[in-house]
Amino acid sequence: MDIQFEEWKSKDLHKGKLFITDGIIKEELWLSSPHKVMFLLKEAYDSRRESGSWDLPKLINKRGVSGRTFKPMAQWAYGIHKILDGHGIVPFVEKGDDVKNALLSSAIVNLKKSSGKKSSSQKDLMKYVDEDWELIRSQICSIAPQVVVCGKTWSLISGKLDDKVKISDRAYISNGIIYINYWHPSNRSSNVMNYYALCSIVEMAIKASVKLKL
Repeated sequence: MDIQFEEWKSKDLHKGKLFITDGIIKEELWLSSPHKVMFLLKEAYDSRRESGSWDLPKLINKRGVSGRTFKPMAQWAYGIHKILDGHGIVPFVEKGDDVKNALLSSAIVNLKKSSGKKSSSQKDLMKYVDEDWELIRSQICSIAPQVVVCGKTWSLISGKLDDKVKISDRAYISNGIIYINYWHPSNRSSNVMNYYALCSIVEMAIKASVKLKL
């Protein structure tokens, strides 16, 4: 993956700009987890730097379950892991070791890896998706998630996916990967409501995907 990022950084679109790498958050927990959950978000940004590079998974390992993005991500990952374990929708848990480990055993990918802003236009984001799609696709394939939660990114990638099939409400499957069309983790709704709504969508998607295999 490091080699891929070097290729990515060298593209004219990214050259000389702050490039934020991403991917599997904590390798050993990812490898030991029976379930592979990935979050596909728009962009990361750094208001203090305009060049160089830093790694988003390292930042998450340092900060843990905190902030308006990582904390909901951890709660969502916890709920999805429980569904994949066969426990159904379990009660919302705000924090704790299980929630933290669910986050650390996940992966995070941003579509726009350089020149990130607090809020980029859809047109600008689509420019990066169009230019970088083969590398984005390769990164997703190398991570090989079971479930991808698209944090307000589904409209940006849906036209790029091969043989996608809608399997349930807000859920699609492409090349064996389930994609969930959902809100960004930092959206303004309550964490509890977001958690149960997402878990309901994921549970229906898992059941639908099992039926497809029968």
